[in-house]
Amino acid sequence: MNTPHKTTRRGFTLMEMLLVLAIIGLVFVGSFLGMSSLNDERNLRAPLTELRSLAKRAWQRSMQEQTAWQIRFLPDRMVLEPRKAVQAEDRNMLRAADQVARRGSGVETYKIDPDIQTEVRHWGERDWHKPGPDVWVFEHSGLCEPISVRFLSAHGVLAVQFDPLTASVQLEEFSTGKE
Repeated sequence: MNTPHKTTRRGFTLMEMLLVLAIIGLVFVGSFLGMSSLNDERNLRAPLTELRSLAKRAWQRSMQEQTAWQIRFLPDRMVLEPRKAVQAEDRNMLRAADQVARRGSGVETYKIDPDIQTEVRHWGERDWHKPGPDVWVFEHSGLCEPISVRFLSAHGVLAVQFDPLTASVQLEEFSTGKE
């Protein structure tokens, strides 16, 4: 009498191995793309973090010193300074006063990464424009102009709108690609 012979498998087929490798590859590619978009967003957040800090200092100093301060936007940098024109001797006087008061220098500059562009939209304006130069004024009363700023790179756009009473971010939006 013939009895059927049972065979036992000792490994995986080539098709099963290829399927597992394809799934691992897809997971790797998906995580890599996710990490690169996080890196793009982080690069755009660096100038925003500095702008927030400059705005806070301008708002505080304008009220403490009862004089208007401004953030001047240039295509490659942002400058915190008193509202009136600052001459070289005024800068030295400000730095000396800041050292006596044990606070940071009054005139500060933040250089923006060359791969990031800045665009500004003042209150009442419909269109974004490159700074050429633009100023954001902080009056001694604590009020500042409502302003929107966006930072653009090849991979994303980070747009923020600032509150005129607190000079803090009121609205923030990040999107991938230029709009």
